[in-house]
Amino acid sequence: MTIARYLTTLLPSAALLMGCVQFSGNRGVEVTWDPEAITQLEKGRSTREDVLSLLGPPSQVISLENDTVLYYLYERTEFQGVILILFNRFDRATDYDRAVFFFNKDDVLIEYAMRIKPDET
Repeated sequence: MTIARYLTTLLPSAALLMGCVQFSGNRGVEVTWDPEAITQLEKGRSTREDVLSLLGPPSQVISLENDTVLYYLYERTEFQGVILILFNRFDRATDYDRAVFFFNKDDVLIEYAMRIKPDET
């Protein structure tokens, strides 16, 4: 096979293998409630039902020995990449919104924590 014929076969094939990639994805329960709503909850007084009615269903319910945990998680991922024959580059950014609520055996709130990333709009 001559070099010219080899290049006319190789270059179009190589061009098909190059490209750009973009991806975005979301997982979990989207935070549609106002983070200020948490101020309505009070340790030792609020119940599991109060949290569920205020925030909706969680991503996970975790059962511990005497306690129960409601775990709210929302994950946003942005992915970009360039695919070349000799060089590939990928950038991935993932942000999480989380809220965790601990309840005793009587379903009374004993502890909670959250981190909600502000909207960048």
